[in-house]
Amino acid sequence: MSEEQANELALDTEARVHSLDNENFGDTEENVGENLVFDEAKASQALAIWICTADVPLRIIEDPLFLRFVHSVNPFAKPGNVKLVKAACLKIFKEERVKIKQALADFDGQISLSVDVLKSSVCSEYMCLTAHFVDDGWEVKKWVLGFCRVWEEEDDVSKMILKCLSDWKIENKIFTITMKNDSDYVATVKLIKDRVQEKKKLQLKGQLFHVYCCADMLCAVVLDALAEIPVNEVLDHVACGRPTSLWHLTYQALKDASELYSMGEFSRDEYHVTEIPPADVWSKAEAVVKLLGSIYNVAKSLFETKYPTANNYLHNLQELQASLIRESMSSDSFIKPIAEKMLQKFDKYWNDMFLLLALTTLLDPRFKKKYFEFSSLKYKDSDSKSRVTAVLDAIQTLYDEYATTIDENEKSMSKSSALSAGEDSDGPCPEFRRVDEGCGSSKDGFDWVKEYEQFTQSKSRRPKSELDFYLEEPVILWIEDFDIISWWRTSSSKYPILSCVARDLLAIPISVATSYDAYDTTARKVDWNIISSGRDLMGALMCTRSWKQSNSDKD
Repeated sequence: MSEEQANELALDTEARVHSLDNENFGDTEENVGENLVFDEAKASQALAIWICTADVPLRIIEDPLFLRFVHSVNPFAKPGNVKLVKAACLKIFKEERVKIKQALADFDGQISLSVDVLKSSVCSEYMCLTAHFVDDGWEVKKWVLGFCRVWEEEDDVSKMILKCLSDWKIENKIFTITMKNDSDYVATVKLIKDRVQEKKKLQLKGQLFHVYCCADMLCAVVLDALAEIPVNEVLDHVACGRPTSLWHLTYQALKDASELYSMGEFSRDEYHVTEIPPADVWSKAEAVVKLLGSIYNVAKSLFETKYPTANNYLHNLQELQASLIRESMSSDSFIKPIAEKMLQKFDKYWNDMFLLLALTTLLDPRFKKKYFEFSSLKYKDSDSKSRVTAVLDAIQTLYDEYATTIDENEKSMSKSSALSAGEDSDGPCPEFRRVDEGCGSSKDGFDWVKEYEQFTQSKSRRPKSELDFYLEEPVILWIEDFDIISWWRTSSSKYPILSCVARDLLAIPISVATSYDAYDTTARKVDWNIISSGRDLMGALMCTRSWKQSNSDKD
């Protein structure tokens, strides 16, 4: 484009923007935009790509402000054909689905699932099934595989998950499943586990399969504490906020109110016309705020961190456990029973999840076995030794299982390569055969070679494995925002087998919700822009957006 043409285009655009301000689209001169051509099919395709990639509602194509913007760029454009855009979105979904299905088929690791049940404003429930894994290029993937409305509670959720796994053909790759800590879903997890076990052998006899949601547990213990004080009464007469479903905001509002009270703020004249809660209420609120403070500090470290991988959980939760134990032994007759109730729920979660969290801690090069030595001394855990022994046995078993699987796969590939190269199916070339026909064989009347091999094997120690070398090496210096996935990617050539173990374990979601959604004490709300797109399109948009956004993050 020449400079003269560029100037003309700039003036032309300025003229159209001016006409937009005056809302006189029909009064533009004939020569304005005469070279602009509008292709409805291309426009629909472009809009569909935008809607499938970004969090843009389908109804934007009928929004008056959006139409005004489009007309300012091209007065001849008519991007309001919903039917064409919907068709283009579904086409993109189908094309992407083929690629994703092939990627999952080619993936040689394991996949962890998370199931979230969302609610709409009219109380309808929607299930979202997401696959979590670290791919062969060490990129963290979080792909939605299914999204649909739940019609008949638990039974329907089970059927939807099973159908989804079957459609994607990944039953033989499922490692774990993370769901809300609701007793109604225990049967669901069992059904999924049984189906997966029909297709594969679960590691550690399935001990890791059911992952309980950490965010759900923390919400439950927070609600126990909040139930013991009149939250509304404390916050009603002060400008500190209102209780919300996001418990960290309620905590912050209570904290601010308590600090204002302790500073004597509510003794000022402007508060005399309102009924301020009595001193005992403020005393209780202050005690609860202190209790919630320890929970919030841990939650912040888990949910607001740059790298929210499973290795971050054990040491943070153990610090919270110590805090709850101290409060449960308090002489305060108000706080003691609250802490005891909270600790009871916490301990159940701790016992259910300890093995998985400990394994991921062991695979953190900042911790390894050193953390368990440290925590045993700090927290004076009498069961520490037996727990650590169980964890070391588990990581050894996992490592051996992976080593066997990888070895079998390599042998299978070598055999296939040899057959394709035309190798004699009767065995290897004579010069590579073992001494079966020469001196020392049974044909000579004795079998000293076999006896000698058995003797040397019985007298020698088991050669050190990657796991042995990894655990024996010193821990690395502490890094606050530690990217453990990046560390294992870099170390994968040094620990080819152990890195596969780490890759699968560290991809497991310990909480269904992440970031600030993890603070929500109610069922999370479904995006209205998604469900308003229609039953035929909402699932396609949820899936395609997760796939596209995952790829854009990589770029």
